[in-house]
Amino acid sequence: FIDPLYNMAKLHRQGNRLDRAVEAYEKLLALRPGHVDGLINLGNIYFESGLPEDAIPLYERALAADPSTAVAARVQLNIGNAYRRMGDDTAAMAAFERSLNIAPLDGLRIKQALTLPVVLESWDHIHQVREQFEGRVSKLLEMDLMIEDPALETSTTTFFLAYHGLSDRKLQEMVAALHLKACPELAMTAPHCHDPRPPGGKIKLGLVSAYFRVHSIGRLMRGIVEHLDRDEFEVTVFTHPGQSDEIASFIEAKADRCVRLPVGLDDAREAIAATAQDVLFYADIGMDIRTYFLAFARLAPVQCVTWGHPDTTGLPNIDYFLSSKLMEREGAEVDYSEELYLLNTLPTVYREPEHPGPLKTRDQFGLPADKTIYFCPQSTIKHHPDTDDFVAAVLRGDENGKVYFLEGAVSLWSKKVADRMARTIPDVVDRIHTIPRVSPEDFLSLMSVCDVIFDTPHFSGGNTSYEAFAMRAPIVTHAGDFMRGRVTTAQYKMMDIGDLIAEEVSDMANIALKLGKDSDYRFEMANQIAARREVLFGELEAVRELERFFSQAAAKIG
Repeated sequence: FIDPLYNMAKLHRQGNRLDRAVEAYEKLLALRPGHVDGLINLGNIYFESGLPEDAIPLYERALAADPSTAVAARVQLNIGNAYRRMGDDTAAMAAFERSLNIAPLDGLRIKQALTLPVVLESWDHIHQVREQFEGRVSKLLEMDLMIEDPALETSTTTFFLAYHGLSDRKLQEMVAALHLKACPELAMTAPHCHDPRPPGGKIKLGLVSAYFRVHSIGRLMRGIVEHLDRDEFEVTVFTHPGQSDEIASFIEAKADRCVRLPVGLDDAREAIAATAQDVLFYADIGMDIRTYFLAFARLAPVQCVTWGHPDTTGLPNIDYFLSSKLMEREGAEVDYSEELYLLNTLPTVYREPEHPGPLKTRDQFGLPADKTIYFCPQSTIKHHPDTDDFVAAVLRGDENGKVYFLEGAVSLWSKKVADRMARTIPDVVDRIHTIPRVSPEDFLSLMSVCDVIFDTPHFSGGNTSYEAFAMRAPIVTHAGDFMRGRVTTAQYKMMDIGDLIAEEVSDMANIALKLGKDSDYRFEMANQIAARREVLFGELEAVRELERFFSQAAAKIG
């Protein structure tokens, strides 16, 4: 019964019963090994589950079973997506090229051009990648491309640019220009934006994100939604359907209105436009595909973004980037396509994390009791090549030390970092380890049992730093050139603690070694954080500052 088995597998997938879907597809393929759609669909489950390396053999089997033009174009696209997810930009672009040779789609041309590696090998590699990226985009800007729905046809953003440690404004603006040339309809203007806003009445303020849920964005934004002055603002939250966890429910309950956006880009734009917002506030732009392409349109007279994805957007219709004097270096405005507006505090009302019940011990995490543990809680995609020199200096300076990283969202990313370190710092690589991913509750326990927490150079912690400070854990950080590398620094400024901030990457190791080798100093720093951390949590001044900005911006409408 091949067809019922196939339909059952699809239904399990639609119901998010992935284990049962995989089981059904495996039964199907045992009966009919060359079932093309079964092979592709099972590959897609592995891809979506963070196992793209397991998806590729299934796609290749589908291609072998049916090498026809229609199947080949589809399968090569999937293979390219899998390699892209694995961080292998060269193999991804080659697969996309094979698909383009069969079906020359303009959306795929752009996707191919915007493909970037996840793990960088060196500064030379970074400069090479960016030079080639710029060249590909420049070449496409000279072509006459036509796309109807870039969210569907191109389905990519420039997310990984932010992890290079360099200014992205030029490249972001070039990419925005490319999308607008290929799809001018992206820049549509909502009808109410043509008419001046009549004076008086509440300011209609819309907040947009796909991540108003248990996510860093949800944690950063829920306090703002809760505490905005309802005498002055009518607050509408725009998000995606399917959000049902505790933060999603909290935000929906605290908003005056919650709009679940349709899947289609046109329909989503129309849904926002129909509400005639005065100010549209994007919590993040650059992580979610649909939000990124929504932000090309003029859906409110005033449109702004903040630090959810801490990089300039390059989008002509985003007027302001809301950041903080605590995070930005002098002259930072040159790195933003938006007008940079600086708050005096951090743009969040962050709720202090609840401490888990009994804290887990080192032994429960498999960590040695007799070693000095240096731990980086940051995502693998933040592991800039400069991290290697820092790690080497720490381990060379502390023979009793071990360095631990968290496993990446895709395990191959961690392997790529490990392979890089085996080449760059081979003398200490045997004391560098990876910890499997843990639950949010265990994450707090994990930070509490480590001796030294350290940020990655050029891209610091945000949520992770709030959580570490809640556990009174000292963090070694670097005051980078860009806001994305200065968030922990800003939190230390709020606490009036400057001892653990390195002005240069090369200074980080000395600070880490002092913490690691001097338990009295470590205890002193932990006590200072414990005494001062309350300024980080529940502070409403950010809301008052945002209200003043929104009111001033709305007053200029018309």
